[in-house]
Amino acid sequence: MGTHNKMDFYDSLAVLGALAWLVPLISWIRNLLLKPNLSIISHKELEIGYSIDGPILNINLAFSVEKKEALIKKIDIILRHENNETHQFLWDWFEEQFLQMEISDPDLGSMPFKKTQKAIAIKVLTDTLIERKFGFQKEEFKEAYNKLFNSTNEIYNNIYQSSAGIDSFKISKEYNEFLDYFKNSFIWKVGKYSAKIKVYIEHVVKPFEHDLNFQLTNLELKGLETNINTCQKTIKNHYTKEDPDYKADWKLVNPYKIE
Repeated sequence: MGTHNKMDFYDSLAVLGALAWLVPLISWIRNLLLKPNLSIISHKELEIGYSIDGPILNINLAFSVEKKEALIKKIDIILRHENNETHQFLWDWFEEQFLQMEISDPDLGSMPFKKTQKAIAIKVLTDTLIERKFGFQKEEFKEAYNKLFNSTNEIYNNIYQSSAGIDSFKISKEYNEFLDYFKNSFIWKVGKYSAKIKVYIEHVVKPFEHDLNFQLTNLELKGLETNINTCQKTIKNHYTKEDPDYKADWKLVNPYKIE
């Protein structure tokens, strides 16, 4: 074999070696540039409430993804009332139902086995459909609640350690501001609401969006308003221990989506 032929042979091997690396490199670059396409489906029924944690908005959502798997890291809901009053709800938890257990007692029917956990992230694989119940709350409510709770605790501990009785605590500014907070922070109103669900995926700047509308009736609002008193009773009993067996009965309403 001549020198020229040897060079051609080794050059060919070098080209083949480069091509062997080029194919996975192209695949890696393609996968890096490829963005997932997320589809969002919402259940026809929502769950609206108000509790010691503030305004509550829960809904079942289903996700499917094309092109590439997706990691959901954040979900927000921008809620707008027909009078243009706007609130932001942040993803707080999600619930997954695994199976339905049949109970021998016919009056009990079947019992779902569920797992509830705090919001961190959810992976959606291609060619799959996942469904979860998602809970959303207002972050501003929690921040203000914590400040009021801490200041009320401080005055309670000061009075408790002094000779002043519980009656002095009941008339304190901090305690009464805490109780008033639940009435002042009640946001629900009769009328139509529009909700924009924003789903944020890892490595995708722009969120995927899903719109829905619902309406609260006067009857539903009255049911929700009873939770204000329940919140105040819960706080009162926490400090005064007037009813050790007290259990809060939270009222939820389930409005349907409207087109």
